[in-house]
Amino acid sequence: MKNRKYFILVSLVIISFYCKAQTIYVDSSNNTGIEYGTAVNPFNTIKEGIAVADPGDTVFIRQGTYFPDESLSGTDSTLFLKAGVKLIGEGADKSIVDGYIVDASVSTLPIGIEKLRFKAFSFARGTIAGPFAGQSIIRNCKTGLIAIVHGKSIPVNDTTPGLIYGFVIENNDLGEGFIEFKQGPGVAENRVSGNTAGYIELASGAGFTYFIDDNDVHFGILDRSGACKTTISNNRIFNGAIIDKSGGGGYGAEDEIIENNVITATENSPVFIDEDYKAGINASSRSVTIRGNTITCAGNISGIRSLAGAPTHILNNIITIDEVQQPNPDPYEGTSGILNYSGWGYVTGNKIHGGNIGYYSKAGTVEFADNAIENSYTGFYSMGAEVVHNNTITNCKGDGMLLDGLRGPLYSNIIKNNAGSGIRILRMPIDLGGGKDNCPGLNQITGNGNYDLYIGKTSTQFPVLYARYNVWDHTDTLDIMQYDIYDGNDSAGLVGVDFTPAGYLGIENAVSINRLKISPNPFSQSASITWVLTKRSIVSLNILDLTGKVIKILVNEQIDPGDHQVVFDAANLTAGMYLCQLKANGRSVTKKMIITG
Repeated sequence: MKNRKYFILVSLVIISFYCKAQTIYVDSSNNTGIEYGTAVNPFNTIKEGIAVADPGDTVFIRQGTYFPDESLSGTDSTLFLKAGVKLIGEGADKSIVDGYIVDASVSTLPIGIEKLRFKAFSFARGTIAGPFAGQSIIRNCKTGLIAIVHGKSIPVNDTTPGLIYGFVIENNDLGEGFIEFKQGPGVAENRVSGNTAGYIELASGAGFTYFIDDNDVHFGILDRSGACKTTISNNRIFNGAIIDKSGGGGYGAEDEIIENNVITATENSPVFIDEDYKAGINASSRSVTIRGNTITCAGNISGIRSLAGAPTHILNNIITIDEVQQPNPDPYEGTSGILNYSGWGYVTGNKIHGGNIGYYSKAGTVEFADNAIENSYTGFYSMGAEVVHNNTITNCKGDGMLLDGLRGPLYSNIIKNNAGSGIRILRMPIDLGGGKDNCPGLNQITGNGNYDLYIGKTSTQFPVLYARYNVWDHTDTLDIMQYDIYDGNDSAGLVGVDFTPAGYLGIENAVSINRLKISPNPFSQSASITWVLTKRSIVSLNILDLTGKVIKILVNEQIDPGDHQVVFDAANLTAGMYLCQLKANGRSVTKKMIITG
């Protein structure tokens, strides 16, 4: 209740101030001796304009160079800003403050600085009871530093009504300088957009919301804040990284977002001086979502390194790192497209080129799917929990996949044209098809320089690896056994592989077109749909309208060879022509059906 009353009182005071807002003029060229702060008779120092300004007023600073004469902590040439007052110049190349601007007020009133050039700005208020009464805006300025350093604003768990204002820092040119937030804990929304800077750094306490968007950053965006909600998006980093060591949000909350940034990194970037591991995005926050970023690295730089909590989602990133001619046996020392040592989450839709390892995982990740890895030394190396499916791993200089305790299963992947083995098994168990996880197999493991599947493990507990329904270089069982799979048949004591039945390239003869029947046809209430499947396959049987839209799913599962029948109930469909479509592993069979009603 006390906070509520305080907020209402502050609001009334602000309204009364802003209702009588005025503009006070300053012009350094006024040497007439007549100074009233008007457009005709302006003050000739900014200090004089600020002195007579009330909250809500604007001090308009005309073209010229101004020399502040106050001092803060031994720093001369300081201009003290008054809470609630705006400073607006004629342009950052015209209105120049040859010194420092500081706000050290004891107030909850906002400030504004626009179209000025100055050495640095510091918002250095002490502990604030809060809330701020409006947005503080720093816009279209040139400077070397914007530092938001103040005590707490609103306690994190406060329920004070009304808008919670923070800072808008936009379209400023800081060259290679800093924008930094070192706020005490509080609740406010801060936006940093359209700026050019060397670094943007967040090192505040918990409770804030940050939007870091559309900035040009020379070296890095660094997030070392507490448990805040932060979105880092659409930024361009020219030689550096995004380093996220924040507290993040609560377990399971998706509130730390790094998305749609374009990052170029070389190992000589100053952002890496104090970093043990160099990566375009390095996340060790409580949780994080990394999506849609384009990362290009030169030298001993990885693409994404995540030691974050849960959830950790790594989605739809494009990562290009230098190709490796000699592998590093230590995944932590070598480069990785993605190094994932995180809590649960999803890794999907990424494109990775180069690196010592394309994807390295010791994570609790739920799913690794729809990723493309090429030209890495080792494409995929996992000790994690991922279900691995629908990925493409090609043209690696070593092995396509190293499975060292992956809990899988692994299905519907393309692992081809790698110089080493397609898949190398280092630890059991793993289901590559037909095992305990009911894995459908359907991996295409072809064109690899060594074996398609290489077993490098003995196991008395798991003496058989199931790898059924996969496509190998050969189709004859004896040829697969001799040329495509290295296992217990080749070296005594190794795990044996159960690879039959083998899969097939394409699905010739998998579904007989002539044997797909709808009876009766036409029909009014129901019809029997029958077909013959000659190979075990994942089958979908759908009813479509004439535009191709699926209106009913009848089958969507893996089924065994043989005769099959489904009874289709059309009671809820209007009379007319429809399509019955049967799909199995890339082949589609479609027939017309007529419902008479």
